[in-house]
Amino acid sequence: TDVLPLNLLLAGQSGQICDVSGETGLVRRLGEMGIRPGVEVRMVQPGRPCIVAVDHQRYSLRAEDEAMVLVEVRS
Repeated sequence: TDVLPLNLLLAGQSGQICDVSGETGLVRRLGEMGIRPGVEVRMVQPGRPCIVAVDHQRYSLRAEDEAMVLVEVRS
């Protein structure tokens, strides 16, 4: 398994979120959206913003310096 920042996943690649760190308010908002440790995430469209799928929902996320989302990717 590899651990990568979310924004480095390729289209169609999935993994389990293992860490979300950064500014407390932003981490809380991401958690409310379902972006939190233990959750499966799939990259739909990489780029800025990227589109990710979490629990049958799609979210458009900008690469933020205030938060780092790390994903464990199975080879």
